This record gives sequence, structure tokens and C-alpha cells, in this order.
Amino acid sequence: MKKWGISFIVLLMMASCSARSASVQEEIPMREFGLTEPLTIAEDFFPRDMNIVALGDSLTEGVGDRTKSGGYLAYLEQKLLVHKAIKSVAVTNLGKRGLRISQLDKVVNKNKDVLQQADMIMITIGGNDMMKVVRSHFFDLSYSLFAKEQKQFAVKLEKLLKTLRSINEDAPIVLFGLYNPFGSLQAIPEIEQVIQLWNEGSKEIMDKYENTVFVEVADLFANRDDVLYSDQFHPNDVGYQLMAERVYERLETEETLVLWIREQ
Repeated sequence: MKKWGISFIVLLMMASCSARSASVQEEIPMREFGLTEPLTIAEDFFPRDMNIVALGDSLTEGVGDRTKSGGYLAYLEQKLLVHKAIKSVAVTNLGKRGLRISQLDKVVNKNKDVLQQADMIMITIGGNDMMKVVRSHFFDLSYSLFAKEQKQFAVKLEKLLKTLRSINEDAPIVLFGLYNPFGSLQAIPEIEQVIQLWNEGSKEIMDKYENTVFVEVADLFANRDDVLYSDQFHPNDVGYQLMAERVYERLETEETLVLWIREQ
């Protein structure tokens, strides 16, 4: 009986020491383990789904893309999927050939629910507004005619941005600039100045609003014969790929993707 009693007392003492030891461990400050700050998880640790809604004309529709997979949007999707913070990309393409900026109102109003859910809104518009001047005044074209149309375009662009912001307050809005689709057309000797005027006016409007990106692409098409479709007006596969690379570069430069990830 003595031996059993002694053994029992020893076990009680060991259990008491273990409990005391555990209690002491719980009270040890984190700094004694080498942790000076709470453990944080990187913002891009958990990849996220991205929802893109694209508005605009034939460049959004992808006219000239031989694969018929969505023009620049298909190439942009490929680049975004390589980003470690993006798990998947869903694209809603609302582009329609021949669309002018005044006709975007109908598209926007019809797709408010879709736009409200967008993580990013992409826009190509303006080419057909400029072409309207060419068709209406082909034999008496002048710089002043384009300048007048550009001012009207700028007013409509600002209205469009206000409408989009009323629908979706947070999504980055990306607008592509215009490029010269006329080559060396002698009927418009000041076409390069017209393109510059148009792009500068659009960028000025975009700069009034937060979380917007203006993407310059005129230089990508200047003096190149390998970037246009057979109609010599729309981009071909190479042209669309260059557009996608440029917009991705701008999103990285403006840290648009970083800000989007932080807000999720």
C-alpha cells in the first residue's frame, strides 16, 4: 500500500507541474518567440474572380479578329489570368459595330444590372463620331469641323462617365484613345493633329474622375502596315494584341489592379 501511495503522490505532482507549465506558456509574450508584430497575409494570397464589362464600338466587338474571340479583350484576359491575385476573368462584351457615343446611353440603360456588378469597365468609342464628320463633309473637310465635333463628343463623354459612376461607384473605368485609321489619306492633311486633339480632350475629361484610366494607342498604329485588318481600318490580331499589352501596362503603372485587390 505504501508503494501505491507514493506512486499516486508522484503522479499528482507531475500533473501539477505539467498544468503549471502550460499555464506559464500561455502567458509568455509573443516577442519571446521572435514575433514582434501580428502575422499578416498578403493581399494577393487568395486569388479573386474578376468581372469585366466592355462597352463600345467595333473595337470592343472585335471586328478584324480572325479568331472571333473578342479582339483585345481575349488577349487581355490571358494576361490578367497570369496575375497571381486573379483566379478567373469573366468578360461581358457589349460592343457593337458602328456605335457612336450618343448611342451608348441605350446600351448602358439596358445593362445597368450587369454594369453594377462589374469590377472593371472598358470602353472603346469615338472612331465613328469622327467618321461621321468624314462622311458628311468629305469634299470640304477642315480641322475646325473636327474640333467642333470633338467638343460635342467631350460633353457626351462626361455625361457617360457621370451615368456610369451613378451605377457603379467603385469599378475602374478604362477608355482607349483613338488611332489614325486613314493612313496617308490626302483628303485629311491634318488628321494627326485631329487625333491628338481628340485624345487630349478625352483624357482631360477622364482626369476629372477618380479611378479612371486613359489608354493611348495612337503610337501603336503609326506608320505600320502589319497591325490593321484587310479593311485597313480595324485592328487585326497583332493590333488587338498590342492594345491588350498597352492597357495591361497602364493598369500596372496606375496600380489599378493593386487598388482593386485591396478593395475586395
